[in-house]
Amino acid sequence: MSALNPNIVWAKVDVLTAYQRLTAEIQIRGRLRDTINDPAVPLNGVPEGLFNKGAVCGIRTIEPEVPLPDQPEQIRRFVMFQGTTFMITGACEFPKASDPKMHGELLMKSRFFPMVDVTVVIIGAAGKGWTQPAIMVNRDLMLALYLG
Repeated sequence: MSALNPNIVWAKVDVLTAYQRLTAEIQIRGRLRDTINDPAVPLNGVPEGLFNKGAVCGIRTIEPEVPLPDQPEQIRRFVMFQGTTFMITGACEFPKASDPKMHGELLMKSRFFPMVDVTVVIIGAAGKGWTQPAIMVNRDLMLALYLG
């Protein structure tokens, strides 16, 4: 896929907000990670549909994205992300050659960063959390981040 002619598809996603968890379709150019960090995301199925990414706690594609073919070898670190109304525990993946002291800085580079093998808990909601294979988390809603 080239930068001048990226593949654009409508993809089903789970969106976690402070008030609800919903399923929708968004237009993805290439990969969710690239699209969700873009300034605007069109919606499908609603007239003139928009959403404020600042209110999105987390988002994931329903169908898993295939790994990049040229992705360097990765290591995983435990991560606990405490948000304003939610908590997500799981792992973040980093290039094996990266300096562990830089991992926090790497996560904070983009507004949304990926976590894998996660458990999502809504604070104050009755019932237990749920697990997801992957989610993009909104760093702007972070109260605390722990890297283990």
